[in-house]
Amino acid sequence: MISDIPSYEFDVVVVGGGIAGLCAALAACEQGASVMLAEKSPLAERGGNTRFADAQMRFPHEADEYGVRTYTEEEMIDDMMRISRGRANRELVETLVRNAAETVEWLTELGIEWEPGYPHTAGYRRAPKAGGQGLVDTLFRRFEGRDGVTSYDTAAVELLVDAERRVSGVRCSSPDGLVDLLARGGVVLACGGFQANVQMRVAHLGRFADSLILRGSRYNTGEGIRMALDIGAQPAGQWGDYHSAVIDARSPVVECGVTALYNFQMGIIVDGQGRRFLDEGEDFRDHTYVKFGKAIIEQADGRAYCIFDQQMVQREEFARAWRPVGPAIEAQSIGELASELSIPGDQLEETVQAYNQAVQPGEFDLDRLDGKGTRGLAPPKSNWAMPLTEPPFVAIPVTGGITFTFGGLKVDTTARAIDVAGQPIAGLYAAGEPMGEIFYYNYPGASSVIRGAVYGRIAGRHAAEQAAAG
Repeated sequence: MISDIPSYEFDVVVVGGGIAGLCAALAACEQGASVMLAEKSPLAERGGNTRFADAQMRFPHEADEYGVRTYTEEEMIDDMMRISRGRANRELVETLVRNAAETVEWLTELGIEWEPGYPHTAGYRRAPKAGGQGLVDTLFRRFEGRDGVTSYDTAAVELLVDAERRVSGVRCSSPDGLVDLLARGGVVLACGGFQANVQMRVAHLGRFADSLILRGSRYNTGEGIRMALDIGAQPAGQWGDYHSAVIDARSPVVECGVTALYNFQMGIIVDGQGRRFLDEGEDFRDHTYVKFGKAIIEQADGRAYCIFDQQMVQREEFARAWRPVGPAIEAQSIGELASELSIPGDQLEETVQAYNQAVQPGEFDLDRLDGKGTRGLAPPKSNWAMPLTEPPFVAIPVTGGITFTFGGLKVDTTARAIDVAGQPIAGLYAAGEPMGEIFYYNYPGASSVIRGAVYGRIAGRHAAEQAAAG
C-alpha cells in the first residue's frame, strides 16, 4: 500500500551529489536548514560527473601572479553568448557570471585549494589542486560537519506534489525499499543530464549516440529531468546537442574521465583517410574542443588522429595539456606514421606536404590568436600553424566522447523550475546539468562546474529561505 511507505521530513532535499548538489546542500545548511542529500550511487562512487573532471572553473578575475590577464564580467558574458550563437538565456548567463567570482571565494572558504588551470586558455580559470574527486570529498566533509544527512544508493523515482501543486518531496528507491523524503522548503534537482541513458541519447541526439564514450558518471540517466517533465515542468535548451571533447579513442567506454587532448591546436587532425577536415586553429582551445569532438563523430566517422612533430612535443606546455590513455604512436617519417596508423600513406604525405607549404611566417604565440595561419589551404589553419618537419612524428587516435547533455529544464535566475505555462513550480529547483538554456552548439571551456556551483548555491539558499518562511 502506498500509505505504508515510510517518510522523513527535512527543510530541503537535494537530489544528486556532484558540485551542484553539494553547493545546494551547503548553502541550505548555512541558512540553518535541515538538509537531506539523496545520492543514487554508493558512497565509493559518489560525486556525479564532478568526480571524473579536472573541475576547472572559469570566472572573471583581475590579472594575477601567474601572468594571466584581466578577464572581465562583460568578456565572459560575451564569450558565452557568442559561443551559443546568441541562443543562451542572457539572464541566466548574467546571473552565472555576476556570481562566479564570489562563488569561487566561497569554495575557498570551505577549504578548496587552487592551482592555475591549463595554459593558453581564452579566459581566467582555476583548478582544484585535488581535482574533481578532491573537490567532492572536501565538500562532503563540510556538509557532514554541518549535520547534513546523505543517503547513498538512493535513487529518486517520483516527485511528490500536494493539493496546491507544490512539490512537497521526492519518492526514492533505497536499499530498504521505497522511501518518501519530504521537503518543507523545496527539492533541488542536481542529478545530471541524460548522457548515461543510451535510450534517451539515441532518442534526442541521433542513432550514432549509442556508441559514444561516456566520460562521466554512469548514474546520470535523466530521471531528474523526466520526473520534472512528468509534473508539467517546461523543457528548455538544445535537446539535440551535448558536451563532447577530443579524447583518446582507446579510452574506456564508460566513466573514462579526463582522457582528453587539449593540445590539438599545436598540430593537425586528420581523418581515417589521412585528410584534414577542420580548422585546428579556429579559436582558443577552450572554445573549440567540444565542437571538434563532435566534428570527429560527425565528419570523420568517429575516429581521427592528432599528429605533432618534435617542435611541439618538446614544449613544456605540451605534456600539461594532454591525457592519453596509451603511448603515442611514433615514426621517423610521415609515411611510416601512416603505416602505423593503418591509413593511406600517399594521402597523409600529400596532406602534410600541402599543409607545410601553406604555413605562413609569423610569431607563434599560444597565448593569443596569433594569426600565424595558412594560405590557400582548405580547410585553413587560422592560428598557431607550424610546419610538421621535425621527427619523430607522434600521433594519438582520437574520438569525441559525451560529457553531458545540453537539453534540460527551464529555470529562472533563482533556479526555480518553470512550468509549461511559464510559471514557477513551487518547491522545485534545478541546478547544474538538469538546467537548459546555457549551452548551445559549443561550449566555453571550464564553465560547467562553475555553473553547477553558482546555481546550486542559489537554489539551496532560496529553498532554505522558503522553509524558514513557513
